[in-house]
Amino acid sequence: MTNRISRRDLARAACAALLLTASGRPGRNALAAGPEQGSPQKGQLWHPDLFPEMIVKSWYQEDLAEGEVSSWQSGGVKPVAAVQAEPSLCPTKLGKDGVLFKKGTKQALTWPADNDAPYLHRWWLVIARCDSAANSDANNVSVLCVNGAEGGSVHRQPRVCFRPSKGTFVSQVDDGKIKSEEGKCSTDFGGWNVMVGYRRGFVMQVVVNGVKTAGQTIYAMAPNRMKSESFMGDVNNPMRADVAIDCVIIGQSELDDSQIDMLMGWGMWRVGRQSDLPSDHPYRQRPPSFVDANNKPARYEFDSASWESWAAIRNERFAHRGQAAPPIRGYATVFFDDFDTNTVVDDSKGAQASIWYAPTSLANVGVDAIAQRISGSPSSYVHDGASHTLALRLLHKGRWRTGAFSSVNNNGQGRCWGKGIFEIRARLPKITAPRPGFFPAFWAYGKEHLFWRTRNRLETDFWEYDGLNGAHINISQHVHKPKLGYADPHIAAGGVHRKIAGYQVDPSNGFPAAIDIYDGEFHTWYAQIEDDYSYFVIDGWEVARVPTSPELAAKKYIMVDFAYDQNKGRAEPDPSQTYDMVIDYIRVRQTETDLARVPPGFSALPTLSGRASPSQALTVVPNVVASQIECLWYRDGVPIVGETGTGYELGSQDMGHKIRCHVRAVSVLDQPEAWTPESETVG
Repeated sequence: MTNRISRRDLARAACAALLLTASGRPGRNALAAGPEQGSPQKGQLWHPDLFPEMIVKSWYQEDLAEGEVSSWQSGGVKPVAAVQAEPSLCPTKLGKDGVLFKKGTKQALTWPADNDAPYLHRWWLVIARCDSAANSDANNVSVLCVNGAEGGSVHRQPRVCFRPSKGTFVSQVDDGKIKSEEGKCSTDFGGWNVMVGYRRGFVMQVVVNGVKTAGQTIYAMAPNRMKSESFMGDVNNPMRADVAIDCVIIGQSELDDSQIDMLMGWGMWRVGRQSDLPSDHPYRQRPPSFVDANNKPARYEFDSASWESWAAIRNERFAHRGQAAPPIRGYATVFFDDFDTNTVVDDSKGAQASIWYAPTSLANVGVDAIAQRISGSPSSYVHDGASHTLALRLLHKGRWRTGAFSSVNNNGQGRCWGKGIFEIRARLPKITAPRPGFFPAFWAYGKEHLFWRTRNRLETDFWEYDGLNGAHINISQHVHKPKLGYADPHIAAGGVHRKIAGYQVDPSNGFPAAIDIYDGEFHTWYAQIEDDYSYFVIDGWEVARVPTSPELAAKKYIMVDFAYDQNKGRAEPDPSQTYDMVIDYIRVRQTETDLARVPPGFSALPTLSGRASPSQALTVVPNVVASQIECLWYRDGVPIVGETGTGYELGSQDMGHKIRCHVRAVSVLDQPEAWTPESETVG
């Protein structure tokens, strides 16, 4: 069902200017700055619900009547009721002082597990208080735990608790290991505490009462398959201290620093603790307002008229098919993997500078074959050191199994590109018809859908084939419906699809000879996405060209798979045999013009300082103000695995090559990114 903004949320947005504290009255120093300090008029004040698409679930104490709480309905794009059926385990709404979970009880409000939490739950705001001073020996006083009532290896997505023994407010997530960040908090039960926790890039971090923790590395979180309940309070153990909750907000998308500051400023003003913010906090003297709102990150917007115009293009797509592709000029290689080594890692454990992640976030990417993890045995990721190739192997072990990988991990972190040339050289099995239902593909997804589950998932099939006809190429563009319905005129609710090309590559369509990919030979395909037109090419021959649409130009990550679909062939595969899709290389090129553009947020392109000589270090001058910067290093376009810092020490392996660094300002609105110029040849 499509989620719409509730009347309650509309009302809250309309009266956000009231900026009530947790007690329902202005805080002890709320709005104390006064007009002479530039404090905005009340009608200009900001509230998180004014950008409802960001909020997945939200609970506010003012939505409850005083007394026993058996159900607390959330707002947000995926609303849920937190409930308690047993009266003795119900918490209590204390007038305007929050929802109380009593010490010595298992009072709790629960709701079902959410398998989409790794994608949906990117940040969380919790305002709560704990009687820590009277229970200073307690180490773990639960406030919130998403997907964690039954423990297990997949929970804490996220978890929030107090640690009275240390006087801290704690946030945890679990990426296979429990990662905790905590900050000092009020130990007085009368003092509210505000936490904003978030996952951004490969970092998990927390801000408590305006003070940011150091943060730590986090890898991909896995979907919860245990059906573990989520809860406020504690269902596992009696509460070790009284806890009261004012509000809980869980949100999607990666926050930039300005949004984090606004959330923290709003929370501290809400509870009247703004004077306890650090002296340099932007909202210590005044609450956040519409005027300085930085809460509208760019998102893909579907334009039905533009799509229909683009999709109406007919045979002019094929005016040059079978002809030599236009020459490639003015491009530089920004990514190249010729598989000198096996560069595929587990998509839930691979580090920031890894190259390929398997088996992707799609559970059904192999269709009628299971896409294995790299630890699977026998392996579906077979590296040949002599030929420098990687084979995705379709094999039978109890059932059909295969390989698939992408350039981002299970949660969407990794390498992405917008426009450019996306190229692969590969070989499929030599096998005559009738063949099994092989379903190989080189394709891409828009990155956005992994961070905004309410937005369309963009899919570009650079090429795919089936087992029925090895000469029949399929190239398509899809705008899939969102994972989570949301009423917005710029979202295609039902999804739309357009086949760019779907025909036989043979003389009947203008090609000098038939190209059947099941000939056991290597073939080279590329998609060249430019400002005006996009070209699709096999072995140097143009297959189709179309005007470049916003969907084609969107930031995307590469996917490669060798699927098996029993409906796409006319023969059964032999379980005693293996079938390989052998990849020689994958390359991405971008125009020198695009690489020379200075993106918003950067004062200039990042540069490299230092001598290009062995044993010397190159250092990035990022030329962007950002608290979190991601650096990826390349040697003639080849990723340098393991190097993510702002400096890189040159070695003998760099002799005769040029070095370049890609810089992404992760903490800035829309995460702008830029490349340094190449270094001099190392020597």
